[in-house]
Amino acid sequence: MFIYRFMAGVIAAAALTWASPGSAGWVIDETAKGGAGGRQQVMMQANRIKSVVFEGGKPVSAFVVDLDAQTLTQVDYKERYYFTATVQEYVQTFRGAMSGVMKEMQEALKGMSAEDRKVMEQMMPQQAQPDCREPRTELRKTGQQTTVAGYPATRYDLLEDGKAGSELWIAKGVTAWRELDGKKLERFMAQMAKLAGCPGQGRRVASGADQSWKLAGEGYPVRTVERRGGTMVEVVKAERRAIPAEEFQPPAGFARKSLREVMKL
Repeated sequence: MFIYRFMAGVIAAAALTWASPGSAGWVIDETAKGGAGGRQQVMMQANRIKSVVFEGGKPVSAFVVDLDAQTLTQVDYKERYYFTATVQEYVQTFRGAMSGVMKEMQEALKGMSAEDRKVMEQMMPQQAQPDCREPRTELRKTGQQTTVAGYPATRYDLLEDGKAGSELWIAKGVTAWRELDGKKLERFMAQMAKLAGCPGQGRRVASGADQSWKLAGEGYPVRTVERRGGTMVEVVKAERRAIPAEEFQPPAGFARKSLREVMKL
């Protein structure tokens, strides 16, 4: 789901040092290669973040975070509906739904052979895996530099248990994260971190212990390569400009649904 890719980007860029939100925002166009592929546009301005996923040049879904109100809104352009919930409501509802799914999976494992159980465990959410363990991470700055979308960028490697995990190219010239208030983002992330896969991982992310947080003050990731999945997300255009407030509101004429209705609970 695009929501996880979006939130991973937010987690990786949560800042150690912040500037006050400015009057102009940032509009960043990204493309993904490998996996599902596709195009995404990220907007940041005055404590609001919007991520839109496109297919065939048309928007199919959007995720909007309002740090002032501590709410998130998800839009389905195909079905023409949206829901808005507080982050606390979202986390509680999602965790409740996942709890039921995991119990069913654990019951299914009991009647399987050892071989089938191993295959099933690899497909299960991390929360349900008996050997769920947070990897040991290490961040290394390399001497490699390049230019992405017109911005000079420096490469960092994120290792997991000593093995290549992610390759991050950080551009200091893209200061999009300064549009967000650090305390408010920290509060939001503390709630969202409760959805983390392994016990303890959420606490590390929320407290800033995750290695990727160290890149916070360095700039924006204009190229991210996931070694294990063989995927790459790259910025193709990034510009600073004023964004109309309407961009962060649900589209006119779309039906509003409740979170439980969308999750079919």
